[in-house]
Amino acid sequence: MSERKTRPATEQDLIVQNDSHPMQLGNGKPFIFRSVLVDGLPAKAGVGSLGGYSERIAIEFEQPHREFGDQFATKYFYIKKDEPGRCYWGHQNDSFAIEVFVDDD
Repeated sequence: MSERKTRPATEQDLIVQNDSHPMQLGNGKPFIFRSVLVDGLPAKAGVGSLGGYSERIAIEFEQPHREFGDQFATKYFYIKKDEPGRCYWGHQNDSFAIEVFVDDD
C-alpha cells in the first residue's frame, strides 16, 4: 500500500461546505470535515461558524495530540496566504503544522 501524498493546507482548503450558523437553518447533517495531518497526526479539520456566530477552526484527532488531546477548536486562528501549512492560533503566536491530502482535491 502506498503512502498518501499531502500538501500544505490553506484556510480555503478547510472551509466546511455544509456550514451553518444560528441565523441560518442547517440541514441537520453533521459537518463535513476534511482529512488532514496536524503535526503529523491524522485528523479531521474544518473552518466555519460550525453552528456559532463566529468563524473558527475545529480539529478532531484520530489519536490524542500531545498538546490538544482528542479535539481542538479556537476562534483565534489564521493561516497566512504566503505560509500555507502553518496555522497560528491564540494570542501568543502558537502554531501547528497542517497538511491536506492531495487525493482529496
